[in-house]
Amino acid sequence: MKEKEFEGIVRRFLAEQGVYQSATPTDKIETTPCGWHYKTWGGGYQVSGIPDIVACINGIFVAVELKVKGGRITELQKLNVKRINEAGGIGIILYPEGFTAFKMFVKEVIRCNGHIAKLKRLKLAHININYVMSIN
Repeated sequence: MKEKEFEGIVRRFLAEQGVYQSATPTDKIETTPCGWHYKTWGGGYQVSGIPDIVACINGIFVAVELKVKGGRITELQKLNVKRINEAGGIGIILYPEGFTAFKMFVKEVIRCNGHIAKLKRLKLAHININYVMSIN
């Protein structure tokens, strides 16, 4: 699988959960919105190392760096994910092998009403699955 294909799968899943891409037309919204996301684009006009998908899900900042098998994580990407987690957001490096666990994680963030304590437990519960999440 190529990273672009994986990105499409992740973004479709987010939209199905109500985490719509920025500027989604109202007539294209099929599920009650509970979040927002956008795809960052690398290039000369953006700072390097920013995660591929930046989202706000149920009031929680979530950033996802997508990688496929053989994809190399740069030191800058690792640093940015670490800083997001240190700042109280949720930074994730996601591989296809961890997608099922990621889906459960997103659904739990959507259902979570007591953000701070519940999310700390949720982050700790997901530390040993197939995606990388740095915990403070």
